[in-house]
Amino acid sequence: MLSKQNQNYLNDVKNRIKKRLGKIKIITTHPIPETYKLVFLSGLPSCIINAKELQGKNTEGSIVQINGSSYKVMKRIFISSTVLELHIDNVLP
Repeated sequence: MLSKQNQNYLNDVKNRIKKRLGKIKIITTHPIPETYKLVFLSGLPSCIINAKELQGKNTEGSIVQINGSSYKVMKRIFISSTVLELHIDNVLP
């Protein structure tokens, strides 16, 4: 059996939860990029590609496919809400 104080606290918590139901929205902390600026660590000149041209996850340490070539993502930097800069290195076969 709960004490009156504990029961009041429990009721208060239930009421706060009821008030917030339906008000919670999903917040994305990382916007989905439309274009990628690729910075090649091998020395090739930088280029910008459409997001559809990149296959794979753009997280650091992952392997991505760009036009049939495999690269490892070394670093990623958000330039704006639509542009993500990827520093990539060649993956040896």
